[in-house]
Amino acid sequence: MKRTMIVLGLAACVAAAGCGKKAEEKLSEKLTEKLLEKSMAKDGVKAKVDISGNTMSFTTTDAEGKQAHVKMDGDSLVVEGPDGVQTFRAGGAGEMPKDFPADVYVMSGASVVSSISTPGGMNLALKTSDSKADVVARYAAEMKDQGWTTESTMDMGEMAMLSFAKDNRQASVIVQTEDGATSINLTVGTE
Repeated sequence: MKRTMIVLGLAACVAAAGCGKKAEEKLSEKLTEKLLEKSMAKDGVKAKVDISGNTMSFTTTDAEGKQAHVKMDGDSLVVEGPDGVQTFRAGGAGEMPKDFPADVYVMSGASVVSSISTPGGMNLALKTSDSKADVVARYAAEMKDQGWTTESTMDMGEMAMLSFAKDNRQASVIVQTEDGATSINLTVGTE
């Protein structure tokens, strides 16, 4: 976790340092690459880092010889490793994962704030101007229409949580009112 925070912090510095002359940019990129490689080496991880503008990619090899390929591009992070591919998109890059299940309802008109895809499931963070009550009612009805069984529903004032099951999958929806909007956190995964 500490290493991830260092990597993300240095990546943000590289992205923020986008102003300046070409030679200074290249020098800054190379220096940051070496700092990242040395930082990971302290944890026993061999790394080859490549930074170019707003894009950073690196390949790591741990002490057991397992490799992972990481690419950060704008608001997107993709990690390919022994356990599969994990994707995170945030900010302006918030978009639906291409392989999001068609039988899982996504609130119409809601904007995607972020998405995470892992081999075992997916998570969407959404925002809508619809009320919490409308969102909860819509998910209860739409998920049932898609063949999901409601396992639980809890309403705790400004937040509500619903959970559903279908075949060997689980889905949970957390709906919360914040800053004059309604946030929806939708998670789908296998049991």
